[in-house]
Amino acid sequence: MRATFIVSCLLFLLAVAYWLGADQISVSRLAGGVGADGMPKLLAVALGVLSLAFATQTFFQMRAKKLAAPADPVKESDEPANWHQHARAMGLIVLGGFYILLLPHLGYMLSSMLMLGGVSFYAGLKPSLRMLAFAVIGGVVYYLIFTRILGIPLPSGFWPRLF
Repeated sequence: MRATFIVSCLLFLLAVAYWLGADQISVSRLAGGVGADGMPKLLAVALGVLSLAFATQTFFQMRAKKLAAPADPVKESDEPANWHQHARAMGLIVLGGFYILLLPHLGYMLSSMLMLGGVSFYAGLKPSLRMLAFAVIGGVVYYLIFTRILGIPLPSGFWPRLF
């Protein structure tokens, strides 16, 4: 429970940092009532509220457990440390880091395809034509949604210079 409390406090600090980062987004004169910083700030508030709620809940659970349990110096063993799940989560974070590093060089569409394929493989899907189709179609669909429908300029990578 102590680790859960610490992680939820760290998530709150991440929410504060995310808010501060969103606050650095430049304001456009063309923006309406909600600027480009609106959605990131909303996400920061959601993360902050949820992490505080989780920290508070964990704190009260720890306190209740401490009051109910006798003062026994033996270490608690009712909550097993499952480091395998933490390592898998860190693997997803590493995949996201590679995505961010590759995005400016390979472009949004190809990076998205690689990310979708990599996450599918990491989740246990065996390499197949089905997985390849999922990654390719997913990358194309995301590209069309964000660049064509929503009009968001995303990195194109080195491909335009080749043609």
